[in-house]
Amino acid sequence: MPELASSQTVEADIAILGGGIAALWTANILRKAGHGVVLLTNSDWGTGQTLAAQGVIHGGLKYALAGKLTDSSEALADMPGRWSLSLAGEGEVDLRGVTVLSPSQILWSLPSIASKAVAFFGSQTLRNRANPIPRKDHPAPFNTPDYRGQLFELGEMVVDPVSLVATLATPLNPFARKWTGSADWTIGTDGQVTDAIFPDQSGRHVTLRARHWILAAGAGNAALLRSMGRETPAMQLRPLHQVVIRSAKLPPLYSVCIGTGAKPPLVTTTHTASDGTPLWYVGGDLAETGVERSESAQIDFARARFRELLPWLDLSGAEWATIRVDRAEPHTGTGDRPPGAFVHRQGNVLTVWPTKLALAPNLASQVQALIGTTAGPASGTVAGLDTIDLPIPSVAKAPWDL
Repeated sequence: MPELASSQTVEADIAILGGGIAALWTANILRKAGHGVVLLTNSDWGTGQTLAAQGVIHGGLKYALAGKLTDSSEALADMPGRWSLSLAGEGEVDLRGVTVLSPSQILWSLPSIASKAVAFFGSQTLRNRANPIPRKDHPAPFNTPDYRGQLFELGEMVVDPVSLVATLATPLNPFARKWTGSADWTIGTDGQVTDAIFPDQSGRHVTLRARHWILAAGAGNAALLRSMGRETPAMQLRPLHQVVIRSAKLPPLYSVCIGTGAKPPLVTTTHTASDGTPLWYVGGDLAETGVERSESAQIDFARARFRELLPWLDLSGAEWATIRVDRAEPHTGTGDRPPGAFVHRQGNVLTVWPTKLALAPNLASQVQALIGTTAGPASGTVAGLDTIDLPIPSVAKAPWDL
């Protein structure tokens, strides 16, 4: 690092590096417990994986489509309840400023597996988690005789990721700054990290000292670990190639398609672009298998898939686009998604990945259990932060708002 003009020191109980759902939720929980928390992010709030999410607060049934409950489905089972309390202002964090796009989702089966779907989702095991929707109550685009499958209401809400990030970030802005993302680290012989040294915008040298360090930067965790001279925990990326359909004719649709495999062919959520145009943001197996396809090939594939599964749906005149997303997670060895939120401790450094947006409360609980409830000597404060010349992050734009 080049020689800098002068120096400033910032002292906190906990330093969190990252600007997505893991960093924001965890920071709110730790501040509520009395810890002095500083956040550093090298991009705007929510950039990348968080705002590329569809906003589904999973309860895990998406991972039980093969007909049996799994570790992944059970790890998520209590998440909708925890989020519901927070959305009502009665939970772990206050999410009353978050826009709930839909209180539930629709599970829709292909006609060929309707009877199997009824047997599984109507079973005693899943009672009150997925309820059949009578045909007379089918919403668009399933309110047609052309649809011969079965619909279920799934009690998993969908939230607007932009309003979620803004709500979580607002109380943290006084304790947050946007930095370059690189630092020189002081690490003791016992492996404890004592401080990070980096420049501010005025060319001054900032020394940040903290008792605990939390790496919550998603895909950026790998670079942070390398800069500390650490090789573990290893990270994996699982890419997606999502599809965006924009049209004024689109009805609201928050749905999961039940196919013949373990993964849903289509997962669709509805959002509104900044110009007021409704759009469908489409994931599921379509997005996972589409990573090897070009943008034009992915759009052609998606058009064909909708013609196949919803042939009566009029998508003429719609605008189509795609978005590539990298999901950053701990390395599993198999390339599969980890079943739950991940927290790894080495000395006073915690490396975290939520693996799903819905699991942020679980991740924060794990972090709090490891750090404990005893704050540092200057409880709840961050000393020296106002003396450094670094901006407060803004909320990023959703990638589907093209």
